Amino acid sequence: MLHMSRLYHWSLDPAGRLVRLCLGEKGVEFEAVESPPWSPHPDVARLAPGAVAPALVQEGRGGHIVAVGTRAICEHLDESVEGTHLLPLHPGERAEARRLWAWVEAGFEQVTDNLLTERVMQWVRRDRQPDSEKLRRGAHTLRGRLTFLNAMVEVNGNVAGRNLSLADFAAAAHLSAVDYFGDVEWKAVPDLKVWYARIKSRPSFRPLLADRLEAVRPSAHYADLDF
Repeated sequence: MLHMSRLYHWSLDPAGRLVRLCLGEKGVEFEAVESPPWSPHPDVARLAPGAVAPALVQEGRGGHIVAVGTRAICEHLDESVEGTHLLPLHPGERAEARRLWAWVEAGFEQVTDNLLTERVMQWVRRDRQPDSEKLRRGAHTLRGRLTFLNAMVEVNGNVAGRNLSLADFAAAAHLSAVDYFGDVEWKAVPDLKVWYARIKSRPSFRPLLADRLEAVRPSAHYADLDF
């Protein structure tokens, strides 16, 4: 039995969004503590050497548990909390879900580092103009990732197979962050759009759709379930 969960994260960070989706799928209530990348919460550095958000702290019968990063947090939740399985039970399917989960996180690094970070920093530092070269590189990388994911859901129904898994939640977390700024060309990936609409309709996704940055409105369809 878990008595307290605290999540250090920033609302538009894809890694934090993945963890929030997993907490929602597992039905775990938590205290959210804001820790943006450019101004980390001072508690985070004290949790573990080299710790960065997202970081989950739990107190319960198992004692004091600190899990840092998406891999540690999501697998910890899947192992310790009953309910929805975040990874398939069949070993082969679980291995494939882990493979594609890793692909999503590695494959979207350039999108986050260029496109998303540039969008966010334009908001944080309103005295600067966006770097058009970074935006161009990020958009180009994103198109390639969208094409791959569209092919996967066209064949499998979901990213890694018939059942939803961490591969799906990771992809949805990354796509939702860039979709806040309207950077996803959904018309070019119709199968992925249908898949995303289905993921977007899950109760665990509602808190993400309610996120708002000060002085930056999301794209017109961001919170629309029928977009």
